[in-house]
Amino acid sequence: MFSNDVFEKWLDTKSEEIMEKIGSGKSLSSEEMIILVLKAQSNHFAHLDMDLRADMKDLRMDVSRDMKDLRVDMDKRFEQVDKRFEQVDKRFDRIFSFMKWQTGLLFAALAGLYVKLILG
Repeated sequence: MFSNDVFEKWLDTKSEEIMEKIGSGKSLSSEEMIILVLKAQSNHFAHLDMDLRADMKDLRMDVSRDMKDLRVDMDKRFEQVDKRFEQVDKRFDRIFSFMKWQTGLLFAALAGLYVKLILG
């Protein structure tokens, strides 16, 4: 492959020569018109490349910002889930505490019944 710089320099030189020829009022050959069309396309592609790179940079920034927002949103949701688990854990602690009292009372009642049956 050839270097784009060599082609660009040649195209710049030729297009400048042709533009001087147009300025002096001379007519253009088909080859000269093709060179001007190539120069126009080269400029067009260069601008497209710059626009594409700028759009890609903007897209990368947008995606980065969206990922940060998503991360913050997910952190908030995990905090909410964690709080719900803490609430459920507290409920289980209360239930377990109540069950301990019930079990203690049941054993006391059974012990009292046992003592009454044996001594009674």
